[in-house]
Amino acid sequence: MNTIAGHVSACLQEFNSLCSSPTTCENGITDDDTQSDISLVKLQNELSRFKVWSGNIGAHRKGRSSLDHRLRDASNIRNQVVELLEDLRESLTDAKDILTGQITPWDQDLSQHDFSDGNSDEESFQIGPSRESELSQIFTAIVEDINCLFRLSVSIHNPSPHDRFKKACLTDTSRYEPFDVQHVCNKLSKAPKPITERLGKAISRRRQYFKYRELHHDKLASGLELDDKDQMQSTVASSLPKKLNVNEPISLEEDVEDVSDTGRSQTSWATSAANPERRKIPPLPAEAENGPFECPFCFMMVSIASKNHWRKHVFSDLFPYICVELGCPAPDQDFQRRHKWADHVKKHHWKTWACKLGCDTIFDSSQDMKRHLAQKHSETAKLTHLDSLLTTCERPKPENEPTDCPLCNERQPSFKQYQQHVGRYQEDLALFALPHLPGEEDDKNEESDFESEGHEEVDSEGQDEFEKASSYITRLSNESEDEATGASELSP
Repeated sequence: MNTIAGHVSACLQEFNSLCSSPTTCENGITDDDTQSDISLVKLQNELSRFKVWSGNIGAHRKGRSSLDHRLRDASNIRNQVVELLEDLRESLTDAKDILTGQITPWDQDLSQHDFSDGNSDEESFQIGPSRESELSQIFTAIVEDINCLFRLSVSIHNPSPHDRFKKACLTDTSRYEPFDVQHVCNKLSKAPKPITERLGKAISRRRQYFKYRELHHDKLASGLELDDKDQMQSTVASSLPKKLNVNEPISLEEDVEDVSDTGRSQTSWATSAANPERRKIPPLPAEAENGPFECPFCFMMVSIASKNHWRKHVFSDLFPYICVELGCPAPDQDFQRRHKWADHVKKHHWKTWACKLGCDTIFDSSQDMKRHLAQKHSETAKLTHLDSLLTTCERPKPENEPTDCPLCNERQPSFKQYQQHVGRYQEDLALFALPHLPGEEDDKNEESDFESEGHEEVDSEGQDEFEKASSYITRLSNESEDEATGASELSP
């Protein structure tokens, strides 16, 4: 048992042995949680959490995908993981020994010979109604060990944001693009075609990322089944989702109603068909109350305590901003934060170009300036390096200068209003790529603080297109899963 996978396997065996032992039930561990310090339901919930942790980080895996291999240059972190797993196994063994009668807990072992010295300190050892029993303390230690594993995995697992599309690009979502572009066209009928195409392709890239994360998670979580074929029938608390059922191999995105005819889980991309006005952010998962949890979208371990931080995390997964200016030198660059996108706009586009060749004409774009130089000052343009001439004509635009929204042509009185107005459009569009969670209900979703401005009305024909696109996109997602799985296998 020198590997992390070996320790995980040992813990799973102890968990299963403790839950399935007939002696456990005979000793008062009941589902109603009224006769014992440690209920069967609570124990099963901790087993589910442990399997979520292991499946998310691949702690049960062997070889190059193992946690040992990934932590080969971080022995201090590996040692912490091993120590926690050893403590967890020891606690599970102690609990089983107490419940099977192999050892007597200290709170019940108060025979006279223990205090044969006759000291008056005997009273200090008496167990009052407020003192925790040994079994209760052991269960608290089990919960804390798993909590520590979750917290530790946050620093182990999460990759750098700038690398998020390096491997995701191997997952082909080009077949979604026509429908994503059509969605943008219906939402922003006044936007130039090159911009709607750019925004539609950005939505498809987000689908690409989520699909890659899903497949990579499935790859890590595979093989987490317990070897014991005589597992007990589960009575997991109703608050636990089906995906955490302790009797099923861990597959966090899978639900009974979402399994295709081929047995694969389906991720629904039909995010805006029911409500074409906007897609809402689902509420903060209940697991957040217990500390770090697995994000259902990116499958990263995150520690989030408030609704506002949850919204920020969802949008950080989406990278919702791109440049929507014509002639942008980086049209496909995705920005995670609004201020980063705004800095790009300021640097490259929030400018004017004033002709320095005698006519003092002012232009709002470098393309218009180039066209003017070619038409009115062709001789000078031929003798001068064009880029140098453009730089000479360039000057920053005042932040309080009004400008038109490139998506709806609505006049914005300042750069701040431009940033908010265009940013909200992009946030709404980005949410179209958010996978639909099993059991999610639109009328119960947590609504985003970012309210849309000036959305175009979607007529009945547009809604029909949404429904057709959503249905087809879901089918394409299932058809392309084999291809994407092959790409996922190429990643570590």
